[in-house]
Amino acid sequence: MLRRTRFFALALSFFLSPPVHAQFEPPTTGGLVALDHELRMLGQYRRVLMIGAHPDDEDTELLTVLVRGMGAEAAYLSLNRGEGGQNLLGPELGEALGLIRTEELLAARRLDGARQYFTRAYDFGFSKSLEETWSHWPSDTILKDVVRIVRRFRPQIIVSIFSGTPRDGHGQHQAAGWAAREAFVAAGDSTRFTDLEREEGLRAWIPLKLYRSTRFDTAATSLVLDGGVLDPVVGKSLHQIAMAGRSLHRSQDMGRLQEIGPSLVRLDLLEDRTAEGAGGLFNGIDTSFGAMPWRGAADAEEDARLNFVARVDSARAALGPFGLPRVAELLARARRDLEPVRTGADSRAQVLFWTPEQTDQRAHLDLAGAIAEGLLGDAVAEDARVVGGQRLPVGIEAWNAGAESLAVAVGARVPTGWTVEGDTLPPDTLDPGALRAAAMTLIPPAEGAVSTPYFLRRPLREAMYDWSAAAPRERGEPFESAAPAAVFVVLESGGRVIREVTFRTNDQALGEVRRPVVVVPRVDVQLDPPTDLWSTLDASTRRFTVTLTHGARDTTAGSVRLDLPTGWPSVPSQRFRFTGEDERKSFVFELRIPPGLGVGAAEVRAVARDASGEEYDAGLRTVEYPHIRSRSYAAAATALVRTVPFALPGLARVGYVRGASDRVPEALRRVGVPIELLDGAALGRGELSGFDAIIIGPRAYETDPALVENNARLLEYVRAGGLAIVQYQQHSFFEGGFAPHPLTVGGPLLSVEAEDNGAGSGVPADPSPQPTVSHDRVADESAPVNVIAPEHPSVLRPNRLDENDWKGWIQERGLYFARSWDDAYSPILETHDPGEPPLQGGLLVTSVGKGTYVYTGLSFFRQLPAGIPGAYRLFANLLALRTPRAR
Repeated sequence: MLRRTRFFALALSFFLSPPVHAQFEPPTTGGLVALDHELRMLGQYRRVLMIGAHPDDEDTELLTVLVRGMGAEAAYLSLNRGEGGQNLLGPELGEALGLIRTEELLAARRLDGARQYFTRAYDFGFSKSLEETWSHWPSDTILKDVVRIVRRFRPQIIVSIFSGTPRDGHGQHQAAGWAAREAFVAAGDSTRFTDLEREEGLRAWIPLKLYRSTRFDTAATSLVLDGGVLDPVVGKSLHQIAMAGRSLHRSQDMGRLQEIGPSLVRLDLLEDRTAEGAGGLFNGIDTSFGAMPWRGAADAEEDARLNFVARVDSARAALGPFGLPRVAELLARARRDLEPVRTGADSRAQVLFWTPEQTDQRAHLDLAGAIAEGLLGDAVAEDARVVGGQRLPVGIEAWNAGAESLAVAVGARVPTGWTVEGDTLPPDTLDPGALRAAAMTLIPPAEGAVSTPYFLRRPLREAMYDWSAAAPRERGEPFESAAPAAVFVVLESGGRVIREVTFRTNDQALGEVRRPVVVVPRVDVQLDPPTDLWSTLDASTRRFTVTLTHGARDTTAGSVRLDLPTGWPSVPSQRFRFTGEDERKSFVFELRIPPGLGVGAAEVRAVARDASGEEYDAGLRTVEYPHIRSRSYAAAATALVRTVPFALPGLARVGYVRGASDRVPEALRRVGVPIELLDGAALGRGELSGFDAIIIGPRAYETDPALVENNARLLEYVRAGGLAIVQYQQHSFFEGGFAPHPLTVGGPLLSVEAEDNGAGSGVPADPSPQPTVSHDRVADESAPVNVIAPEHPSVLRPNRLDENDWKGWIQERGLYFARSWDDAYSPILETHDPGEPPLQGGLLVTSVGKGTYVYTGLSFFRQLPAGIPGAYRLFANLLALRTPRAR
């Protein structure tokens, strides 16, 4: 029989698309390991949904035990994406950090095999109570989003990471525990959230059992699972695999050892609708393939299921390098068992009405079939960047690396509105070892938006994402479903591989490097700085820089301008002309503060206008780190300018040791502080006495080993008359005795390892139940602040502080306040969250020899980049604490 390899555009249903396989690695089937993992998922019915609050709250080991050990479909639902945390890797905070942490979750899921979901909640930062959390997140909206995922994923078991009680500590943790309990009831009530069925087709679903993780409450454990079991194909224990996944939460300092030997996963059964569920995770639940919800012809259903299970079992038995043809044959037959029986309508149309459980089985079966048959595919674009309406050539390759001839169809999966053009390959058999090439052209819509995740396409509504523009099937997913991809299908067996279209380059040091295809604006506009503080006491000009990047391959000419508030002196526009892709040019605009401008805030907007009258006022930003897939998002080219009476002391040189998530140096430079970044050489061998002050960035004692090694030199600089300002540090700073006089700190939280991030929940060193203890922090950004040392120069000069300086702060007052301190320190401020005792350890000043040493837990790392006036005025006063000395 003649077998053909051809290229065609497939109208593929989203529901038939298995995950993109090893998307940014060179093409691979994944070998016997990947095939074994897919086969484990077939012929049984186990589904578990885990619910927590943040990225890295999940019990990675339990997910690994479920998927890799039991062959269960498992998923983790995180209420938010961790935007309110901090970033040990770089400067990204807020939405950009949320993208990093979402991708870290997905990287971990690729190891443990589980899926990932979210609600629309935005991580607003640490909260100390459930009531405070609900003041930011509408509880009914959170519950609806959780119910949406329960009805979409349809688990038999829900596992809550948290209890929903004050024991959980973080208010967002309490919210997650509450939502899990409530959703266990509400998901099965057809009278609740009826719009989910009406608008999204999600019917009521009744989970059978509810468990709670007892990682932090071992005395309540009623079920123990073993994570120390060896995965014989991988050659590591499930615990080791899980810890490798947990270590991918690199932005949160979550690296873990991969210990060998026994490892226990602890749970407590809270609710059991089976009445027979004690003693085992799936006890009381029919996990047979025959119990799986199924849509097909009733008269053929039972025989089809029995045949399917028998063939899958035979395929497992035949698994091995020399049994792949037999495995492929058995899987092809199993697929025919799984197909809906034709009843006069097209069977493909019937697939659209499969249950989610059937769809998942089909996806695993299709990928397993392609692996067993030795089918590899690749899709490489000529460029990583494309403008809407621009043609993007893509090279397609299909390789039959198996032992049998294959008839292969190659199709395209593209986002809505994209156009696909392609050529037909010669009608020939793809024999063993044969490689066939084709070409297709992708064209994104001319009027379409640039690449931006669905949850960032509209502004936040307070602490909630606006999903109203997202397709129903995207809501709750990590990202939109359809990145451009090539789909390779074995026509006879149905084996299927999806390969995302990528741009490939050769790095001389790293070798092959791949990047995703992104849609960019014809003219990308970026405005710097994004926030600025202008002193009403200073009439000098201020500089804004507009950077334009050309995304198109043809010519674009026009002008760029600044849109200024009414009454501001105008500045002339400037001309630009680009003739090639990726050309870039910066334009400097000098602005002068309007006469008589008082305290306030205003927006400046950069706009590029081309010759056709099209205007561009946004730019694409990308977060990119080696351990995750890069992600791009659009950001408006606007700047927030705040005006306030603000004075700096006379400063010639200020040294700065950068810390984590630290954009303070740039913020201080913008207001005229002469910042010099200090590296290891400067700290170890440089002449420090020439600095008016040395500032230590947040968590720098964790991120900069040179600072730890040279702390004695820093203290000697202070003794000789220098000024050191140390921003908040974690436990290693206090326990290491790096301050000149003793300081202590509270905590850490036993239920959370990284609670300063507003997220995180690693396994505590001591798992025995104890009362929750936290470091001292003030999470309410509007908490009252009292000056308890009113005559201290830090609140008097050069800026006399008043109650207005504590207004407008964002996310929090501060964290890691000192809990106790030597009498040599002078506390300056007192603040506290509502209903809690006052805290005085947020700003401490002491004399050391001839100099001055400051420790502050106030969150300058958030306030200064955001342009908060009072934070600048206070920090300027701290810089004025230096002791005058001869130069």
